[in-house]
Amino acid sequence: MQHKTLYAFLFLTCLTCCKSENKKFTIEGTVPSTKYDGEWVYLVPVEGACSSNVDSVKITNASFTFEGNKEQMSIIRTRPLLRLKLQELLLVTEPGTTKAIIDSVSSVHGTPQNDALQSWKEEKEKIMLGYKFIRKGLETVSGKDSLRWVAQKEMLIKREHTNNERFLKEQGDNTVGTFVRKITGETNK
Repeated sequence: MQHKTLYAFLFLTCLTCCKSENKKFTIEGTVPSTKYDGEWVYLVPVEGACSSNVDSVKITNASFTFEGNKEQMSIIRTRPLLRLKLQELLLVTEPGTTKAIIDSVSSVHGTPQNDALQSWKEEKEKIMLGYKFIRKGLETVSGKDSLRWVAQKEMLIKREHTNNERFLKEQGDNTVGTFVRKITGETNK
């Protein structure tokens, strides 16, 4: 009887270890130069950040690594002065190995949610540039020309909404889908 209990305990322990190992994330990050060696990089939860749940590592040989096992939306950032040159990076700490490039334009790839998030961010940036272009154009035109610019803006709004809907439909209620739904106010599932 004791052997069965021992085997059951060992089996459950093995399952628990294997299960937590599957949830492990690794973020392998790089910066553009070794001139940043010795600087600290921070992994900060998007929600509920406090000193006990912010991780930090020093940059060595223009790279850094974070590891953990909690899936959540996070931001990789440097000290404030460096943020003028190194853009913060929004990412999901999901199981697997994520590649993070911290530079003037940062990017993330390597895991399903982060790949999707990067594509969504790139489309969002194109749309934001379009809005900026239209806003400048509207400052210099009048009459019928302004109506064309307004029509372009309406098309851009529709494009943004369609992009959000597609993304949310694909991602559902996973970590990145829930986050984007929250920040965009979209309700599509």
